[in-house]
Amino acid sequence: MKSLLLADDRLDLLATLEPILKYWGYRVLTATTVAQVNAFLAASNPVLLLIGSNLLNSAELDLPPTPLPLLALAHPESSPAHIQPDMTLGVPIDVFALFGFIQRRVERHPRQNLRLQVRLPGMYRLKGKGFMLADVLSLSMHGLFCRSPLRLAVGDQVSAVFPLLGCGREIEVEGTVLYTIEPSVENNYLQGFAMGFDALAAEQASLLGRFIEERLLAEVSACQTGVGAFSAARLRR
Repeated sequence: MKSLLLADDRLDLLATLEPILKYWGYRVLTATTVAQVNAFLAASNPVLLLIGSNLLNSAELDLPPTPLPLLALAHPESSPAHIQPDMTLGVPIDVFALFGFIQRRVERHPRQNLRLQVRLPGMYRLKGKGFMLADVLSLSMHGLFCRSPLRLAVGDQVSAVFPLLGCGREIEVEGTVLYTIEPSVENNYLQGFAMGFDALAAEQASLLGRFIEERLLAEVSACQTGVGAFSAARLRR
């Protein structure tokens, strides 16, 4: 299991980010001071350092001679920068940008999108035809996978409608079929299609992003031992 070093003096931020990173499959070392960061760097081999910008800019920080991917978490009390990170994330934390950076810098075969497993009732239709009922089984900011009773073809233009449960809203998106799954013993006779979204309107993107954040954190709370329920608001402190 790959190790990440997460360092910041904001305990509520650590308490939110640590279980998310663990949920994504990483071992997480946490530190709140430069001395702790130095000790972890000397005794272990993390593949990436996520660090508050005030700690990163400390003259006492002793980074290893071999370059380590650095993601800075912006801090209002930072001193002038003398170490340039590979990327800086502000607070509120953009969980999608965080996921993308880690994937690009850590994984040999990075995932392109933060995709969640869901089970949402939905409808879809081909252009010019009526709606059909279906189940949305996975969802990201860029597309979805839908269980479908109708066999579609790659390149088909599709409209899909599904509720954002918990947000009290419904969303309708337009897109293109990227690939299809044919029923077989290997996939438990699942038939469906993956749809890539066309450009989302600003309100659609905001609603969908909030929904995915909340569902992600709900799953983290349910799966990580000792983590109480929390919401996306904790990423925004």
